[in-house]
Amino acid sequence: MDAYLAAEAHQALKALGSLSAKPDLSGFLVGHKRGHRFFVEKIFLLPEGFRPTLENYHDLNRLLDDKIIGFFAFPADAKHRQRLLQPFACGKLFLGVRVNKKGGLRFESYLIDYADRFFASPIKLRK
Repeated sequence: MDAYLAAEAHQALKALGSLSAKPDLSGFLVGHKRGHRFFVEKIFLLPEGFRPTLENYHDLNRLLDDKIIGFFAFPADAKHRQRLLQPFACGKLFLGVRVNKKGGLRFESYLIDYADRFFASPIKLRK
């Protein structure tokens, strides 16, 4: 299992990262899954304070033509991953993003899965 970050999605994340030295942002990853690869085509930024629930996830996924394949968050920390360890996020991609000192981005990618409990398993990200 791995993930591919398309140029448009990468550019949008870089733009968000450049807005602040310590951004606190999150949103949905939009794209498709083919075989064992997630294709992240674009991102959908969520309003500040939004917390995904089963109901609002399904509503937004329907509005985005059933193309939500995961979630992203600045900064890449365990707190954001922990919030997603629930049924509606199972099988989805989580992309944690950090802004480095030179303004570049560092990514951490995980598959949210379940085996007796929910957990986040690291996977490779290709750009």
